[in-house]
Amino acid sequence: MQLKDKTVLVTGASSGIGAAIAETFAQDGAFVIINYRKNKTGAEKTLAAVKKNSDGIIMQTDLSVLEQVAAMYRQFKADGTKIDILVNNAGEAKSGELSDYDNWEFQWRNILMSAVYTTSEFISQADGKGKIISIASIYGVPELGNPDFMQYGAAKAAIISFTKNLAKKYAPGILANAVAPGFVWTPPWEGTSKADMQKCIDNTRLKRFIEPAEIADVVLMLAKNDAVTGEVYKVDGGVGIPEIF
Repeated sequence: MQLKDKTVLVTGASSGIGAAIAETFAQDGAFVIINYRKNKTGAEKTLAAVKKNSDGIIMQTDLSVLEQVAAMYRQFKADGTKIDILVNNAGEAKSGELSDYDNWEFQWRNILMSAVYTTSEFISQADGKGKIISIASIYGVPELGNPDFMQYGAAKAAIISFTKNLAKKYAPGILANAVAPGFVWTPPWEGTSKADMQKCIDNTRLKRFIEPAEIADVVLMLAKNDAVTGEVYKVDGGVGIPEIF
């Protein structure tokens, strides 16, 4: 797929990985819709970067609320906008104990259900053709994970399962893939202690954090490639490579 004159919706694009994805797609000529929930200033900053290479708009929507998602797509229809590529990036990580039931509910709605609502509406308007790329996490990969982020990992594991079932159901017209990032340098890390950051770095083979643009490059590849579906690409700096000695 060539991206020039294509329209991409990037959820959670006001900062971090989502902002990098929006900017990378614009560099390839796509029209970018920048979704945000609260950070309007960040979304406007992303839009300014997008407009250096292409064009786009910002769209405020709480994707965990079905009616807001449906209203967003009704607006697209009213404007004559058809989404060609959906990037499910929205969702934030929160740690929690097993009995933190509020966090279970929050992560499930904030990560999984937001992707379900947005994807369902996307498929309804796609006319049987398009791309879905969802941002999972190495914490959602079965053999990896972090028990301090049990709720987040479970929701991201559900994103992986969701992706594979979408690929099975909607091929060959709609292709669905996921990217599972490792430790990516994004704004939430700024309040982390140097000791905890170093622990993350030491667990990678690259001995560094991944840059958001490096995740965006893989998302762009999946958007342009017409021969890949149902795959989960780990971009984790080698965290997932097992020791054999």
